[in-house]
Formats: sequence, structure tokens, C-alpha cells
Amino acid sequence: MAKSLSIVSEAASHIFICFSSRDEAVARETVEVLEISGLKCWISLRNVSAGQNYQEAIVQAIEAAQGIVFLFSESSSQSGEIRKELSIGSSLNLPIFPIRLSPILPSGALRYELATRQWMDIFPDRRPALGRLAETIARAINTPAAQVPAATNAPLAASGWATTPEKLPAEKLEPRGAIIAPGTAEFEAIRALLARYIGPIAKVLLEKTASDARTPDELCERLATHVATPADRTSFLREARARLGAKP
Repeated sequence: MAKSLSIVSEAASHIFICFSSRDEAVARETVEVLEISGLKCWISLRNVSAGQNYQEAIVQAIEAAQGIVFLFSESSSQSGEIRKELSIGSSLNLPIFPIRLSPILPSGALRYELATRQWMDIFPDRRPALGRLAETIARAINTPAAQVPAATNAPLAASGWATTPEKLPAEKLEPRGAIIAPGTAEFEAIRALLARYIGPIAKVLLEKTASDARTPDELCERLATHVATPADRTSFLREARARLGAKP
């Protein structure tokens, strides 16, 4: 049986744990190791209160985070909610620490999100690898070394951060302005339209996607990937394109 998670007092910053519910056991163990190492964690299965709006809680937790640990697995790689969480973290320039639970590679939108990041393999020896993860996070967020146990100070070896050829190449793009700017009538119209389908997380996703997209149609297409059903995606695309004057 999985160990229960102790309640940690709310504070201004923490490590956000991004995971699929199918990987709950590994997520619990990750939190246990990180918190033993002095790194406070925020995990939805513990920190979302009864009656609290789940999506708003997720957005607020990411906005207050010092970094994100992403449990990369077969299940999480197929989750639209996971992609949204990583997209919000990227838009906030948070350090993201992907840990790979099995020998798989990212694809699609997840490949885009992880294009400039390395991941740590935590198989087959999970516990030592999680100790190295704690050490890496502590260095990245400038946690005093005294808070990290000496046992986590082992050098990164074969099960450490993946390197070439598994590291994905970063795409080099010229800087450009956002397709639509926050505060404009177009931005608010698209935000409200997207929020019909995915809730309050729409604003953060729109801000990021508007900065990354090259054309109005690309903006519409990328936003549509966050809409769950084919019928709703078609409706969203039709209305969004009409609003922005984009051509299919």
C-alpha cells in the first residue's frame, strides 16, 4: 500500500509535481524523497482542498512554484492536462525537471515542450535516482546545501540526466511579437471562447501560444489541441478563425 503523504504547510514557493494519476505510487515516492531532502512539494492529490476549483488550484500552484518535476511515462505522455501544466510552466520560465519512468521518447506537443530540456532516468534503481534529482533541484533553486542529505551527493552516472543522442534539438527561431496581445479585444474574445471548453487555464495557454505561433491560423490550430472532443475542436476552430480572420 502506498505511504500516506504528510501535510505540509502552505508557503509562497514549492516544487510542483506534474504526473498522471496512473503513476500515483511513483509520484508519492518522489514527494517523499524530495521533502526528506528539504524541498517542499505541491501535489494535487494532497494539496487541492475539498470544494476547491481544481483548474484554478493547479494554475495558482504553478504560478507559485520554484520549479516543476514532470513524471514522464506512457500515461503522462498521452495526457492533455499534463501538456497544459507544462505549457504554463514554460510560459513562466520555470525550471522543469523531467524524470523518465520507462524507456520512451516524447512525441507531438510533448516533444515541443521538452525540446530544450534533458530528462533523468529513474529506472531501474528509482530511489538513488530520486536522491540525485533532489540534489539537482536544490542546486537549481539555490537551496542551501546543508538542507540536502549527503547521501544525495553521488555524481550523475548512467541513470542520471540523459544526454545526446536522446536530448532533443532546440529549434532556433527569430524573436517576434505576439499574434494577439493581452488586453486587446481579440485576446479577450479568444480567451473567453477557449475558456468555454477548458476553463480558466485558457488565459495562460493563450498568452504562451500567442507568443509562439507564427500566424493566426497556427495560433488557432495549437489552441485547438487543448480542446477534448473532435466536435468541440471543430466548433472552436470555426469561431476562432472567424474572429481572427484566419484561413483553414
